[in-house]
Amino acid sequence: MAGTIPEFGVSHVGAEASKVKHWERPQSVSRDDLQGNRYDIQGIDWDKLETTREEARDARTKLYQSTTSRVCTRASPLAQRLPNTESYFRFRRMNTKHQALIAHFQLRNLIAATSRNDIYYAGRSRIMRTDSLGQSTDCVMDLTKSSFDSLHSAAFDVTSMAASDDILIAGGFYGEYALIDLQSEYGTKPTQGFITHRVNGITNHVHTFNSRSSGNPMAVFSSNDKCLRILDCHTNTFISDFGYEEAINCSATSPNGRMRMLVGDFQETLITDAETGRPFERLGGHTEDAFACAWADDGIHLATGAQDSQVVIYDARWWRAPLAILASSMACPRSLHFSPVGGGRRVLLAAEADDVVSVIDAQNFDRCQTLNFFGTVSGVSFLPDGSSFYVANSDGKFGGIMEFERAGHGELFGHSNTGASAAQGRWNDAGKRRAWVGADAEGPHEWADESVLESDARVRLTAKARKLRGLDLDDLVV
Repeated sequence: MAGTIPEFGVSHVGAEASKVKHWERPQSVSRDDLQGNRYDIQGIDWDKLETTREEARDARTKLYQSTTSRVCTRASPLAQRLPNTESYFRFRRMNTKHQALIAHFQLRNLIAATSRNDIYYAGRSRIMRTDSLGQSTDCVMDLTKSSFDSLHSAAFDVTSMAASDDILIAGGFYGEYALIDLQSEYGTKPTQGFITHRVNGITNHVHTFNSRSSGNPMAVFSSNDKCLRILDCHTNTFISDFGYEEAINCSATSPNGRMRMLVGDFQETLITDAETGRPFERLGGHTEDAFACAWADDGIHLATGAQDSQVVIYDARWWRAPLAILASSMACPRSLHFSPVGGGRRVLLAAEADDVVSVIDAQNFDRCQTLNFFGTVSGVSFLPDGSSFYVANSDGKFGGIMEFERAGHGELFGHSNTGASAAQGRWNDAGKRRAWVGADAEGPHEWADESVLESDARVRLTAKARKLRGLDLDDLVV
């Protein structure tokens, strides 16, 4: 008896399809469990379903494109479609018992990893912590009951979160926030408050940076009430409140703390003075509202993602036109993350709304590695050392937290030449932008020269550890 798998859009499969929702899933799936092509990274037994992953993938893509045009428009024919030719990362493990829950379908920043032992994700009104093996679980923030405002009885639905070495912070559906010092004693209750009391005050995005003057960790809240606000996390004091013409959906602060980029319910990308909030550049490139942006650790490269199914790359040395306009693979990009400095060959993660995370070469922006699976993406997060990243997959049956690790096989990723010669690859003598062309030898592999990585406080790995990056040492016995 033939059946259908609604989650995949596949018809004419075996009778086992009708039982798929009742399958018992393993607590984890590792690379060793894949058994060639029989199982995939989510533990789906395609032989048992009497179909193949390729058939399911093709059917899912066709179904998706026919049902989501109201949310995401098709990318422009002029947008570059990158070849899927690279292998920067490889699947390492999936933990099936940990699942982030989405409070708003457009907001997908619900996971943050500060180490392999500290992976935080949003469980609707709780922030949970686990590790890369999925063996430990504890609730770091329990926000199910309002304890800070007697007039506010609704539960705290987490819509965005971020974490640094010291601070874990979350924003909520009704303008709430909660933060906790990660160096505090176990069991410490989070500090809670309101970003805004406005009815349209949903927290669309939050990110952290360190103050240029005090060094204190700061939280930047992008809110749906058309405001961006900055909180000093050490003093729990709002120090800035900037108003704009439309809702702010995402923001990113430059590495030197002097500039900030904003995207929202408008097509332009705003580049603002971080101190005053005033825009001094308005960048084109999108035709729909944007929900994702990122600023690379070199301070030069920026990326935005919008509901026009495009990722736009900018160069801070040349605001007049985008450096590249890239088409997404299947859905619109919802979360963007550049790899950290010292983390290896520089790449940009572009997490689409469903099924796809593209690892884009951030040297030339002309090729990528497409990682596909089945399920809604609720967030992605690099480890601070860049050795792995995690994908929060919120599919009700086949979701979990997926880890992908570097696959560089010990390759040393520093600059292949000096910053001056690298810059010449993109700029001619007249100062006009030209296309970046060429092989790896023409441009920098890393965000900074290898000679200065040791003195960069953001770099987590030593030179020796960076040389061993990507080697598969899991089974090494000494």
